[in-house]
This record gives sequence, structure tokens and C-alpha cells, in this order.
Amino acid sequence: MMVRRLAGLLIAGCLWAASQPAAAEATLEGTMRALAAQPHRQAEFSEEKAIPELSAPLPSTGTLSWSAPSRLEKHTTWPAEERLLIEGDRLLLERPAQNLRQELSLQQSPDLRPFVEAIRATMAGDLATLQQYYSIDFKPEGEGWRMLLTPLSMRTRAALQLFDFRGKGADLLSVETRASDGTTRLRITPRP
Repeated sequence: MMVRRLAGLLIAGCLWAASQPAAAEATLEGTMRALAAQPHRQAEFSEEKAIPELSAPLPSTGTLSWSAPSRLEKHTTWPAEERLLIEGDRLLLERPAQNLRQELSLQQSPDLRPFVEAIRATMAGDLATLQQYYSIDFKPEGEGWRMLLTPLSMRTRAALQLFDFRGKGADLLSVETRASDGTTRLRITPRP
């Protein structure tokens, strides 16, 4: 009797599992659409910069905010305040403790644009812009996705070898940047 009940339970469980929709495998186009569908996002971040000359990585924490179509702000709150704001064609860097305020035009600083667009175009779900600057290797990974961006320009590649993005659905969860001056790991915790 117990064996029949167990067998019945197993069969019912198998039938229930078979009736459930399979988790959709992440695709590049689907992920870009999901990212584009979120016009505003806020998150907290923790970052580690590994520089070859230092024995330990440099940590920092702060907040990130995104507003479509082109406003991205990274506000570092620890260990020293720093604000990086990219809006349209303008890039603003502020370090209050050093009384520093530097503003640049991306049109006048074309070497910066690929770095900016890696993050901004990803947040915007703008695949066409990413493809202008990067070779894209996208793959589903566990319940999420991974996207590797390799610069198309040899000039950019001299400074930056790779962006390694990981996420789940429309949430960007980490960005690793491998550059000639070291590796930066940014861990992102989206706010509800």
C-alpha cells in the first residue's frame, strides 16, 4: 500500500513538473529588451580595484542610478566621496574633498565613449550601440546570463581588454573590467 502511494505521488509529481513551463533561457535580444523596458533603476554597489602594484584591492561602496535614455550616475560614498555623472554627451566628475570638478564632452573626448557606452548602452538595452564598439559573447548561465564585451578598436583594446557583465532577467548584478592597469569588480544590489 505504501509503495502504491509513493509511486502515485512520484507520478503526480512528474506530471506536475512536466506541465510547468520551462524557464526561458536567456537570449541577448530578450535581455536587451528587458533592460530597455526599465526606464529608471537604482542600486547599491561595492567595488574592488585590483592594481598590480598593490598587495590588496582598493574597496569602495556607493549607489548607482539610471534614467533612460542616457543618464547614469555612480556616487561613491566610501572611502571618499566621488560623483561620476554621465548625461547625454556630458561627463561630470566631482571629488568634493579635493575640490575637484571636471566636465568633459564625449564628442571632444572620443576615446572615452567606448568605456561609457559599455555601461550606458547595456543599462539602456541598446544592442546597436554596443555592437558599434564591441564584439559581444552572450550566454545563459544558471538562472541568469553572462555577456562579455571585447573592444573592436585596437586603440581601445590597448587600455581595456574586456567587460564581463552578469545578470538575471533585467537586473545587472556584476561587472568585471579587465584593463591594462588592473581588474575592477563591481557587485550590484538592485533596489526594489
